[in-house]
Amino acid sequence: MSLLSYRLDESHVVVELWEVVDHDNESTIEQELSRLLPCCGPSTVIVDVLTPLLTPRALGVLLRVRGAAEQRGVSIAVVARHEATREVLSAAGLNRVLRVAFSLQGAGLRNRGCGPGAGASRAERARERPERRNAWPDIPRRPGRAVGPYTATSLPRFPGN
Repeated sequence: MSLLSYRLDESHVVVELWEVVDHDNESTIEQELSRLLPCCGPSTVIVDVLTPLLTPRALGVLLRVRGAAEQRGVSIAVVARHEATREVLSAAGLNRVLRVAFSLQGAGLRNRGCGPGAGASRAERARERPERRNAWPDIPRRPGRAVGPYTATSLPRFPGN
């Protein structure tokens, strides 16, 4: 089995995943995806998931390939065209980790960022952000006792008092 791949532009390679990933083809698909990771050249690989069924094995493959890509300095994005695929990725909490988008154009935009680039280290990103000691300085503190016109509503009221 070979995965169809093509260049979207000079910095993006698209790999189409048509098959459901199961026990029989998991290692083959992972090897193909790893083989398509460039050692130099395009900085982003977009995995276009064209199957509506995204299995747990497919999630494992995508995460392992993402780890291998990070070691090579390549970023991974996933295009989830089917609603069921997006729901699985969302339920697994992988939208940010795998940079999930609805289309190829969206995947390209997800990999462009403002501020430090994707290759920036955590220390560089931390220098770019100002330090925040108190995130909400304008919020008043809660008083120690209840105040306001309806604070004693649990007390019995007698007419004329």
